[in-house]
Parts: sequence; C-alpha cells; structure tokens
Amino acid sequence: MRHGWLMVREGMYTVGLQYTRRDLYELLDVPKAEQGGDWLNGYHRHRNDYYVFCNVGMPGRTGHDYPNRWDGEKLIWHGKNRSNFEQQAIRNLVSGDYRVFVFYRDEDRAPFTFAGIGHAVPHRDSEFPVRIDWVFGSDEIAGAPVFTDEYAVGAQYTEGQRVQVLVNRYERDRNAREKCIRHHGVICCVCGFDFGERFGELGRGFIHVHHIVPVSEIGESYEVDPIKDLIPLCPNCHAMIHRRNPPLSVDELKVLM
Repeated sequence: MRHGWLMVREGMYTVGLQYTRRDLYELLDVPKAEQGGDWLNGYHRHRNDYYVFCNVGMPGRTGHDYPNRWDGEKLIWHGKNRSNFEQQAIRNLVSGDYRVFVFYRDEDRAPFTFAGIGHAVPHRDSEFPVRIDWVFGSDEIAGAPVFTDEYAVGAQYTEGQRVQVLVNRYERDRNAREKCIRHHGVICCVCGFDFGERFGELGRGFIHVHHIVPVSEIGESYEVDPIKDLIPLCPNCHAMIHRRNPPLSVDELKVLM
C-alpha cells in the first residue's frame, strides 16, 4: 500500500492509497477458494458490499478499452462488455442498497488507488456497455463537493453556513495531484514535516498540494505539469505562502524559516 493524495478513511480503506487485490484479500479475510474469479473481472460482490476495479486511460488485460476517465471529481465508468441495466449486478450497483468501493489505476499492472465509496449516477440511455458516473464524498449526488486544498486569495467564509467553492478543472485534476505525490512524496517541501511520522496511521498519506503557478493565472489552454507545477506542502507552510498576493515562492518561504 502506498501513499495517496488525501487522507480520508472510508470503511477500512484510505482514499488515495493504493491496494493490490492481495491486500484486499488479507484485509477482508477472503478464503483462498474465493479469491480470483469476479475479483478479476471489473466488479465483485463481497457479502453486502461491491468492489469495482477499473482502468483509466488504458485498455484492460482482456483487450477491452472502455473510455473510463476522470471528469473533475467524477469518474466516468463503463461496465463489462454487453452489460445492461437489467442485469442483477448492475441493478444492485445503482440501487443505493449496497456500499460500492471504487478502485482505479492508470498504469498497467499497478496497484489500484482507492477512489472512495461511490454514489452511482446511471446513464440509462447508454447501450452496451452500461455507463455509470461515480461521485464521491456526498449523499447529494447532483451537488457532490469538489475537494480543494488550494487557498483562494480574499475568500470569505461564514461559520454555520454552507460555502460553495468554485475552482477550475486544473485544480481538481485527481490524476495530476496523484502524479505529483508519486514523484515528490508526502513530506512538506519547505519544512520537511511528515504527518505519518508524527501522527502514525492517522496522518499517513496526508499532505496539501500547492500550485506553483497560481490557479487564478492558469489559462484555459494551459496544461499542468504535475512534477514542475505542483508541490506538496503541509497546511502551515501552504497558508504562509498565501499570506502574500502574489504568493511567496517556496525558496522565499525557506529563507523566512
């Protein structure tokens, strides 16, 4: 299991951390005789939960290349070849009666990253295979929140009121954030703070991701380089960088420390 981009516990799994199927067998105490099978075929029912495994941006080992992709924080997903909404497994996935643990990967033979417990938005006008959009983090499907840890200059927040945070698509690109973490790790690049070392399991994998180029300056044609444009910072250093507008550079903040 490896570090991910955000430390949120959903059941026994952590959003953003990576798991192999063997990890899941051990965590769930799956008997040897029940391993494999549907666990390897995209979606599997285990007791009263479902487990969805998908490739994003690449074909599967069977040669099928479904257009699975991230659209902001929404995962656009397609079922097995010739799947339809009359099939019992698909009906169960969209019923809301089961927890659906969604895992994805964008590299062949890599472990799967846990996306979270998915809420299904079915596209019943789709033919074969079925299309379901998975949203995460809210029971309010249409208004599922977008997680952001980038500071908005001049933002105002009122305690006790719901706040709508508007961010552009670059900031909520989950793949870019994950690639940043893979390259730079989860230790603050200014002060060296490691949440996992300090807080153990609770802090493992937690870190903010800072845009070196301010989000407000990114144009529609700009493509974020996860390694050059994003950098992991602890919340304290992240807040200090944004105490000035335009923000301090990482090197400037290091000098202040």
